[in-house]
Amino acid sequence: TTKRKVAIKVLLEGPYASKAAHKRFEREIELVAQLRHPHIISVFHSGLTADGRPFYVMDYVRGLPLHQYVREKKLALEETLKLFATVCEAVQYAHQKGVIHRDLKPGNVLVEADGTPKVMDFGLAKLLAGPLETVVSVSQQLMGTLPYMSPEQARGNPDEIDTRTDVYALGVIL
Repeated sequence: TTKRKVAIKVLLEGPYASKAAHKRFEREIELVAQLRHPHIISVFHSGLTADGRPFYVMDYVRGLPLHQYVREKKLALEETLKLFATVCEAVQYAHQKGVIHRDLKPGNVLVEADGTPKVMDFGLAKLLAGPLETVVSVSQQLMGTLPYMSPEQARGNPDEIDTRTDVYALGVIL
């Protein structure tokens, strides 16, 4: 055994989940598994539980949400900006790989005790360019966290969403 601490994400509805929920979960696994960056969560394994629920195994991050970490550590402006720049580099890497997160918020960036941030929860992520079936969002369906949504995302039109959606969310987080 590796004696490595991991986290397991399970599609709770399992076999009772909608087809769209299953597709989003499968897409999340597929997209995150292709991202290999020190500040983005890593996927190690995926499969089905004995009762048919899809799951995946990922890095275990013992940390605080970004905003809470900055407050509790009483980071100076320069330290905060350096930490934030690291998060931006991770998001830029995802963009270079064609992945838009679409739900960036402080709770989806955990910071470990040593100051290492990890971008996580790619459940709403989508490919910038890919076959139409990879886009699971339905037109006029609001997906994401409202206070961090870009105007085009809030309009509910997935055709308008691109990397600027994540850049907008990063600006709100900052």
